[in-house]
Amino acid sequence: MFQKLAEIADVSSLTKEERLHYDEALRKYRDTLCVLESAEQRGLKRGREEGLAKGREEGLAKGLEKGRAEGLAEGRIEIARNMKEKGLAIELIAACSGLSPEEIAKL
Repeated sequence: MFQKLAEIADVSSLTKEERLHYDEALRKYRDTLCVLESAEQRGLKRGREEGLAKGREEGLAKGLEKGRAEGLAEGRIEIARNMKEKGLAIELIAACSGLSPEEIAKL
């Protein structure tokens, strides 16, 4: 049906009945294009929303993991600093805190 639309070179040469069929086919063609475009836009919107939600979840998980690691590292440093202030041996502090003797010496 749509191929016939493209084959018509001069609409003014159509009979009244042919013109009615032509107009109806043209309306159906345009409606189909609108439906397809609307469906595509809805699909793109849904894809963006799902992608953003997934990105937020992944970002939150990575942020929490990074925060925990930083907090753990800060805790180790704080404990090592306190142990050093109490006069404990650097080797003992290193064994307890997991820090290197060089890191402990800088505290």
